[in-house]
Amino acid sequence: MPKNQIIILVVIVVLIFGGIIGWALMQKSKISEEGTGQEQTEIKEVLSLSAIVSSADADNNFLMVKPAGQEQEVKVIISETTRLIRLEFPFDPNNPPKEGTFTPEQTEIEISGFKAGDNIFIKVKEDIAGKTEFDSVDFIQILP
Repeated sequence: MPKNQIIILVVIVVLIFGGIIGWALMQKSKISEEGTGQEQTEIKEVLSLSAIVSSADADNNFLMVKPAGQEQEVKVIISETTRLIRLEFPFDPNNPPKEGTFTPEQTEIEISGFKAGDNIFIKVKEDIAGKTEFDSVDFIQILP
């Protein structure tokens, strides 16, 4: 192989490796500029909430709840159209059936059926992101 061909081959190999290394460094730089992506994650819309009941006011139709993972309580105003449901296992939780599937039983209840410490799931009709009080509640379920 002539000397000129060896030099050209070496230059081409160096350019290819240089390009690969340069591209890798640029990608690393982009990732570090963007961060992990968690900082840029923005809550757009919240239509449901898991919480624990702090208190129930049957006279004024509202619940004070503490959303999962938050310190601040939220006031949930219950309207005439809000469905209040208690979910119950169709068996004794200490003695579950051998079959692997089941459907929890739903029982309609009144606001007086809620007590402090109940785990609940709330489904709303409008965005509640960042709100400390809301009233567009579709249903509230007391979880088993």
